[in-house]
Amino acid sequence: MTCPECGCEIEEGLLLCSNCGAELKLIPDFDPAIENSITDGLSGLGLEDLDIVDMDAEDDAEEEYYDDEYYDDDEYYDDEDDDVRSYSSDGGDYYDDEELDDFDEEYDGDYIDDDDDFEEEDALHQLFLAIRESRFRWLFLLLFLAMLGLGAWGISKLSKRFYMENSQSYQTQLAKEAAAEGDFTTAIEHMERALEIDSDDTSLKFTLVEYYFSNDEEDKALLMLWEIIYAHDINSQLAYRKIIEYYADRKDYAMIETILSGCDDTNIISQFQEYTAPAPELSEEPGVYEDVLWLKLSAATSGNIYYTLDGTEPTLDSELYTTPLYFELGIYNVKAIFVNNYGIVSDMTEGRYTIDIIKPDAPVVEPEGGEFEEPELITATAQKYCRIFYTTDGKMPTDESPEYLSPVPMPIGHSHMMFVAYSQEGVPGDIAEFDFELTLDAEIDAQVFIDAIKQLDINQGKTVDLDGHLPGNLNRYTYSVNAAIKFDESIFYIITEYITDISENSMRTGAYYMGDITTGFMYKGVRSDEDGSFSLGDYIEPEMYAVPMPVFEEIEYEN
Repeated sequence: MTCPECGCEIEEGLLLCSNCGAELKLIPDFDPAIENSITDGLSGLGLEDLDIVDMDAEDDAEEEYYDDEYYDDDEYYDDEDDDVRSYSSDGGDYYDDEELDDFDEEYDGDYIDDDDDFEEEDALHQLFLAIRESRFRWLFLLLFLAMLGLGAWGISKLSKRFYMENSQSYQTQLAKEAAAEGDFTTAIEHMERALEIDSDDTSLKFTLVEYYFSNDEEDKALLMLWEIIYAHDINSQLAYRKIIEYYADRKDYAMIETILSGCDDTNIISQFQEYTAPAPELSEEPGVYEDVLWLKLSAATSGNIYYTLDGTEPTLDSELYTTPLYFELGIYNVKAIFVNNYGIVSDMTEGRYTIDIIKPDAPVVEPEGGEFEEPELITATAQKYCRIFYTTDGKMPTDESPEYLSPVPMPIGHSHMMFVAYSQEGVPGDIAEFDFELTLDAEIDAQVFIDAIKQLDINQGKTVDLDGHLPGNLNRYTYSVNAAIKFDESIFYIITEYITDISENSMRTGAYYMGDITTGFMYKGVRSDEDGSFSLGDYIEPEMYAVPMPVFEEIEYEN
């Protein structure tokens, strides 16, 4: 570029001619009319206080400066003090000779050349001057302000974006809003981001679990629940509850039992005990016993217990446990399983029990059976501390049969009697059994006494008919002759009273009658509460059981 004044070539980047000192104007002179319009515009923007540089005033000041000083090739002179001052050939600062001497003395060595820094500063300075002297400097100012506003807006947007990305409450709010609209995919994204910000917020984890389930991401939901459980905090129980409810809805009770079997929280186990299948518990420790043993099997929750006693593996087809197991002399290999109401089978429990006790001998009975024309009392004896039980109908006696306490009257007709002794430990011995045949030469049949007793009940108002019905009741009194007994030289029927319901179920009332098979006299029978022995009671007058005579009314006839 050439100087418009002298025509010399101007170095690139300079705004002054190095030959004549003329200023290079890149922009035409500013028009006063335009300056007034700019001032009015800045006033509307509230920028009326900005200073507008007067370039003409600066030119006048520069001319005055050159009038005071003049130059020659290597020196310039100041009109005021006429001191000779050195100056740099590149147009830089001027120095007194004394100052240069002092500088040389202080810095004998090399110094750093900062020409590059000066060039950068000159370029910025020249750019500033170019903008300042430009008639469109107001446009640059507006552009600068616009850039400042745009930068502030960008910073605001970035700050808001940063807040949105790093605010847990904001991410949670977005997640809930998306979930309310049914967009669980978006809700999950925001909730996962919220947990990235604070991974210890368990309440958000439960919310995320619900979002996973709602979005059919069950695997992620279950993993999140297990994460809460492994944290071992107060929310572990709630996580257990949700995961168990999940499998309960799907009837996967085996998985629930597996989960609970690995749980060490007793509160959780007790809350969901119905889903567990604990192995049965044995009431007695396995081992050797010298007494009979009652063994109880139990479980901590509702269900069924199945067991075997021969050492085989129990199944659902094995014996169902309902009552305690009775172990007498012998060896018992107990194995049992528990099955809860959901079909979950427990581990097996087992125990070996050896019962090593003395088994009682069979009772000694007299008479030892046979045929009889007169009744005899049947006696039985056993070893010390043993109890005797018997039956007269041929059934096997147990400790629930009638207990032998005193001699037993002999049954009428044919009977098969069985006796057994139980030790003090409850061990039964061998059975003693005999056949008896009692044939009585009775002048009066036993049915005569039964009919007399029925008439006695009617006469006393106890029954309403010979069938023995009670007043206003379908139950009735019945009687039977089962045995005979001999007092002195007389033989008596023993007549037992029962009450029988409409289903023909009979039960003894505890009342007895005795009828003399020879004379026909009838007595109350008395049986001792202590030993069960019989004796004669009060005599019953025949008038009491006689059939009442009919009453006839006299009819008067008129002549």
